[in-house]
Amino acid sequence: MKAWHKTLAAVACSGAILLGSGLGTVPVQAKAINPQAPASVVLLQPTQNIPFTIQFVEGFKVKVTNGLSKAVQTFDVSANKATYVRQGVYQPNGKLLKNMNGFSQKLAELVPYYDANGNLRWKGQQKLWGVNGDDHIAVATSVWNIVGQKPQLLGVTVEKGDWDNLPSPEVEINSGFSMGKDITYVLDTKYADVTGDGVLDHILLVGDKMGGYMNLQAQNLCIVVREGKANQQTYIPVGQKDSGYMPKLAITNGNPDGVKDILVTMPNPSGNTYSLVTWKDNRPAPIVDQAKLNDRSIYQPIIGPYGEAVALKKRK
Repeated sequence: MKAWHKTLAAVACSGAILLGSGLGTVPVQAKAINPQAPASVVLLQPTQNIPFTIQFVEGFKVKVTNGLSKAVQTFDVSANKATYVRQGVYQPNGKLLKNMNGFSQKLAELVPYYDANGNLRWKGQQKLWGVNGDDHIAVATSVWNIVGQKPQLLGVTVEKGDWDNLPSPEVEINSGFSMGKDITYVLDTKYADVTGDGVLDHILLVGDKMGGYMNLQAQNLCIVVREGKANQQTYIPVGQKDSGYMPKLAITNGNPDGVKDILVTMPNPSGNTYSLVTWKDNRPAPIVDQAKLNDRSIYQPIIGPYGEAVALKKRK
């Protein structure tokens, strides 16, 4: 297996993709993707970290201050009231008993993606928590451009976390993955309970690409579920259409069975292709046949702020 490495440098490019189209439609003004423009996972220097101050205040609330912009937001944390009372942070009526600060994950890397307008951008995510790692407060998402091999911060949002759509804490994006070839890479990861057993699983999207840059076309795409409870890996191909430039995962609810589902977005110059998989009979299986799922007269993708589909809505 080829040793995994990350490149500190990346160069911005203007490649774009058509969002919201796919099989069953004629793409409109699909712009060419430039696979020659390098887009790597970018490692940040400690001085480029975005610091946050997390301070508990009266009434089961937490004040979050961005150390760069000085912007302040307040979050209600009363959902964890029992924990805070037990640990002596608050009285049951919400009166603060002691001054206490929460914690912020350091921003160490930026992952490239195509935004909803087809621009190449880089995304960083930081978890903010209170008294321990399970005490989730918010997620800070920063968007960057890379100019002259230097990161430029475009914006930061701090929101109540979509905890299912945070990356795996154990598997590095763009690391090599053993599938019998030395060109198989991890392209995206999530950390969520997709098996329905109450334990978080590591969900990986892997594929073959001819080099370390992220925006090379990846082929033979496959979903890998590393079960958190059994610690075993299960594989499923994404379908007959199994290639894309910087494909992405999203954890969603694609059917009413209560089990979280795995949605794959595969961008290509002619438009996006999607696959939707759920855990069934102790293994992953497609919810809908891929060809039907990509018929825009039947299903319409809902595109999130970072370019990939976050859901597929069935037309009436």
